Amino acid sequence: MANIFLLEDDKILSKGIVIALQKDCHTVSAAYGFMEALKQYDKQKYDLLLLDINLPDGSGLDFCKRIRETSEIPILFLTANDTEEDMLEGFGAGCDDYISKPFSLEVLRKKVQAILKRTGSDRTKIRYKNLEVDIDKCLVLLMGEEVHLTSTEYKLLCYLIKNKGRVVTKTMLLENLWDIDGNFIDDNTVRVNINRLRQKLKDERQEYIVTVFGIGYTFGE
Repeated sequence: MANIFLLEDDKILSKGIVIALQKDCHTVSAAYGFMEALKQYDKQKYDLLLLDINLPDGSGLDFCKRIRETSEIPILFLTANDTEEDMLEGFGAGCDDYISKPFSLEVLRKKVQAILKRTGSDRTKIRYKNLEVDIDKCLVLLMGEEVHLTSTEYKLLCYLIKNKGRVVTKTMLLENLWDIDGNFIDDNTVRVNINRLRQKLKDERQEYIVTVFGIGYTFGE
């Protein structure tokens, strides 16, 4: 799971990219212009940059060149400029790959996964506020202390995290969570496990598992 910086001036496209990448539990910080990106980029460490080239107040090429002065972070250009000359200019500026507009969000997800895997930046640890989940070790920590979950509670938490940014309905949970005997859990069991999970995560304020009344649940804000 990676921390990704997105510079794209089309707000509708940017929102779509954020939602698509959150499906893979990536954290995405979005900027819509060159100057905004300059101010925002230094606030935290990122694993991958997605940069639009044509911006209203500058160029993604120039932003890429600035980053390359101090960092070898992977950079993927999102652009409608897809001629050979444009691509050569992008690679000359220091990008690692290109994806031409218009593009499929699913193709973008696969490209991001490939770059992160190739560069070793894809993380199996998920951090959100005081909660940390180590997928490889099936370990959940809250403020550094291990939280002991049942198999169903752990699968429930991971499913909500995987779908961060989406509302997960009770029907979706019923279809995707199985008990130890391979039987579907019922609606009451969903509610009971959500309540138990919240208790173990000390989530009285619903910082982690948020109820969307009449529909289901979502993870985080």
